[in-house]
Amino acid sequence: MKTDSIITDKKSYTVHSKSGMDLQSLIKAMRHSNLGIRWRAALALGEIGEPALKPLIKALKDEDKDIQWLAGIALSRMGKPAIPQLIRAMSEKEYDVRWRATIILAKFGEAAVDPLIDLLKEKESDLRWHSALALSLIGKPAIEPLIRALKDKDWFVRVRAAWALGEIGDSMAVEPLIQSVNDQDWYVRWSAADALGKIGDRKATKCLIAALREPDSYVQVPASWALGRLGDENSVDALVQALKASDWYVRWGAIEALGKIGDKRALDHLKKALDDKDEYVRTAAEEAIEKILS
Repeated sequence: MKTDSIITDKKSYTVHSKSGMDLQSLIKAMRHSNLGIRWRAALALGEIGEPALKPLIKALKDEDKDIQWLAGIALSRMGKPAIPQLIRAMSEKEYDVRWRATIILAKFGEAAVDPLIDLLKEKESDLRWHSALALSLIGKPAIEPLIRALKDKDWFVRVRAAWALGEIGDSMAVEPLIQSVNDQDWYVRWSAADALGKIGDRKATKCLIAALREPDSYVQVPASWALGRLGDENSVDALVQALKASDWYVRWGAIEALGKIGDKRALDHLKKALDDKDEYVRTAAEEAIEKILS
């Protein structure tokens, strides 16, 4: 059948009757010069379901970006049957294919949560990152599984779970993340502190102040950033103490946080930091003072 004849072939667009669809014609129609025909073909393929699944997964790899986009629309209409194929597509070499598979899976919501949690345990880092991204886009249905993942034996799973919870931003995750600030792995502690800052619940203030006393600057600094985001004036004294740290990175992080909190009690300490031996710290102090006084 010629592609141009598709527009007159009503059975190709009979969306409500699966038996009336011509699969091969619809696949061809996705390449039609008329965008409306391509769009309707994609919608119809999505209604066909499993028989159209493999051709549509293949279309995700097409050189034509419009074909990739239309295939994504069709796959997103299929629901649960498409999940295993899309999980496989997340391992494809082409970044666009991995990205589209991620976004489509996120649209499936709760049905995709468990397979995506399992992907957090894969060895390939990009695959784990995409699964965490999809879970963060799913939102609330993914919160409890992600909280359980904070206890996973693999530190990288815990890191990605903390990141996703921070992106979702639900206060349900605050207490579990507070516990993760004490994780044995510094990267998990960093991710948990950063997530708490994104969520913005001041219940985390006490825990983050304690994290400022960690010996590792890669934990102290995200704790400072988080405290700055929370804007809790109860953290000012602890942040002022952090200005005495020998590591410029810690001093810089504390100054950034003090500037965001905006409490004038920090001004004298920030003025002293104008003479700091590190240029980044001096610049940060100037900016923080300007923020507080403005």
